[in-house]
Amino acid sequence: MAYKCPRCGKAVQRGYSGGAQATAGLVGALFYAAFGAFECKSCGKIARNEFPPEDRKKILLGSMLLVVSAIAVTIGLIALLVNMK
Repeated sequence: MAYKCPRCGKAVQRGYSGGAQATAGLVGALFYAAFGAFECKSCGKIARNEFPPEDRKKILLGSMLLVVSAIAVTIGLIALLVNMK
């Protein structure tokens, strides 16, 4: 889901951390995306409180979905490991 930068109006994206992904894999990348700052190619990092209230609600929903996805991946991995013989 694309959001517009509150400063310049261009598209922003969720932050990415190679370190988080290298340390914790997919789950680390999902958690970083859920809680990290947004980034605009022109303006740099954008804090969540700079977005309009209606966008903040969408951002919160997206973050919750990312966290649920990370938990589901973790549970799936544990179930897979438990069932391996």
